[in-house]
Amino acid sequence: MREEEKLTYINILISTLKKKEDLLKKLKAETDKQADLIAESEFDPDAFDATISKKQEYIDSLLQLDDGFMDIYSKVKETMKNNSSDYRPEIEEAKKLIKRQTELSVELQSLESKNQTGLAIHLSRGKQKVREFKTSSKTAAAYYKSMTNHHQDGDSYFLDRKK
Repeated sequence: MREEEKLTYINILISTLKKKEDLLKKLKAETDKQADLIAESEFDPDAFDATISKKQEYIDSLLQLDDGFMDIYSKVKETMKNNSSDYRPEIEEAKKLIKRQTELSVELQSLESKNQTGLAIHLSRGKQKVREFKTSSKTAAAYYKSMTNHHQDGDSYFLDRKK
């Protein structure tokens, strides 16, 4: 492989790392949106689903970038190891990008964990509301049933019994 091709591949690696960082930032922004939605008193499941869909798009793109990165890296791996002094600026930039991506990934994991806990609490509240609704519905149904059975035809509360 010619020197010019090697440098082109290394620059493609750096470009891929930059795209990956941008996607991680977008993923973090969507995760922040989820946290806001969970914190609201009225949970909006449609908005929450929209953030999940958007995050899935970003994750799919990240996986594609990772696959492409590994393909290209396998072509220049030996060159970068054996001639590291020739590509020092590019290698340093790649290291910085990877470090920032690692930091973003840790932040994302922390946010996801918090969101998962918050969502579990929110869902348990929802389940409690459903139980309360079912109980009150059963009570109301039982009351109306007992009232209809208690009042017989011909019995009127307003019937004057004097003759």
